[in-house]
Amino acid sequence: MPSTISWLDFSDSDRRKMVEVISLFKQRDTRDEMGLAQIRDGFAEMFFPGTTTIQTRARYFIFVSWLYRYQEERKAPSAKIVDRMWNSEL
Repeated sequence: MPSTISWLDFSDSDRRKMVEVISLFKQRDTRDEMGLAQIRDGFAEMFFPGTTTIQTRARYFIFVSWLYRYQEERKAPSAKIVDRMWNSEL
């Protein structure tokens, strides 16, 4: 069920204000005024590698998952998993 917004217009100025507010939802601009995006992206990359990049192909998700599974089946030591994954992806 889609979200809806409704309001009552008591005056033209109220209507204009609401139209301006709604138009803000159409903007696709993102801002990082506090400068926290780099920290957020760093943690996101550490906890969920590859998910901060916009993916255009579903095969990427399958490929990386398969590589981790492959390393797990080979009992790869966790200290070497990063290097092995890097080499596997290349």
